[in-house]
Amino acid sequence: MSSAAKKKTNDLNIYKTKKLLEDLRSKKGFHTELISVYIPHDRKISDVTNHLKNEISESQNIKSKLTRKNVLDSISSLLGQLKNINEVPENGLVMFSGAIPQSNTPGTEKNEMYIVDPPDRVITFRYHCASEFLLWPLEEMLTAKETYGLLVIGRKESAVGYIKGNKVEVVREFTSGIHGKHRAGGQSQRRYERLIEEGEKLFYRRISDTVNELFLSMEDLQGIFIGGPGQSKEKFVSDESLDYRLRDKIMDVVDLGYGGTEGIRALIEKIKDKIENVKYIREKQVMQQFMKEITSDSGLASYGLEAIQKALNYGAVDNLILSEKLDIYKLKIECSNCQFNEHRTVKERNFDRITASIQNESCPKCSSNSFNIIESKSIIEELGEIAESTGTSIEILSTETEEGEMLYNTFGGIAAILRYKLDY
Repeated sequence: MSSAAKKKTNDLNIYKTKKLLEDLRSKKGFHTELISVYIPHDRKISDVTNHLKNEISESQNIKSKLTRKNVLDSISSLLGQLKNINEVPENGLVMFSGAIPQSNTPGTEKNEMYIVDPPDRVITFRYHCASEFLLWPLEEMLTAKETYGLLVIGRKESAVGYIKGNKVEVVREFTSGIHGKHRAGGQSQRRYERLIEEGEKLFYRRISDTVNELFLSMEDLQGIFIGGPGQSKEKFVSDESLDYRLRDKIMDVVDLGYGGTEGIRALIEKIKDKIENVKYIREKQVMQQFMKEITSDSGLASYGLEAIQKALNYGAVDNLILSEKLDIYKLKIECSNCQFNEHRTVKERNFDRITASIQNESCPKCSSNSFNIIESKSIIEELGEIAESTGTSIEILSTETEEGEMLYNTFGGIAAILRYKLDY
């Protein structure tokens, strides 16, 4: 699979990690009985196993019999899982194990285990035992890192912003107050032009002060792009008031039709091929391609749950496009008496009501009142896992961008670009 496809497929892993984190935040123990382990790729499994065995020895000193039992059970569960792992994956491994109370009464704890394929590299080995799981290192991995500075320099209007993840932020707009050229002749004109030139320099230095303060504090600044009309941008770049560390990060200087905030979008359009790793750009590009297929009536664009499920089952989907806002869940219901089962699709907001009504239903096969939900999975995971099995690229769009909003509001949050035309 290409590196681009891998990036897109990673969207599913990021989504699953976000959903798991939502669940793990609610898990609290009565005492320090919840264990979190972060394992880097270069850490040997045997080293981790030895570390956990040492923790077992240390845990023997815990005074409370119940707490001691719960901690030992949690560590033992981790050791049991590690026996099945020969090598730490490329991004590392994150494991959570703990005694989660089933009610407000001590003694009702049940051991729960979670193994996470992290969306980014685990750098440091961590063993953490507390009354809640250590989640911030995993949360940090979900924070967009690649940041690019955006400067649009005009003689009268300028703007400073940046693009990070799926967001474009315009931090500040500037107006120079510089007048047009003086029409008078002679010495008065030359003096007036000198004043204008001096005012222009002060204007660019005012922008540089803001840029220096903003961008030097950004740890993940990958580069800076500068655009604008006429000679303004070149004059700004040649002025030495921009910090040398930022000057070294300038990746391109491009011509634009106008300055100011309007120029920020135009600048992004001009440089999009150079910042394809930014999610904002990927979201725009995939939806532009989808809309191109729609408008050309090529038959290679499809949307709606039923149509996409069929296309995935045929292996016909090249790029699956889903909205992060989708709140549809697929339930597997089974009769414990005769093992009859069926699937249902429900909205998350109706989940509790439908779950309660299922408990009161009679099995259509044996008429017993033994229906239970045995599996519940979000439609994003359901479709995403089918897509992964067929080598399909997956893009999960936020609703932060215009394209993401269009996907959700116009196409129901489920769309695809097909490999070949299907006759449904």
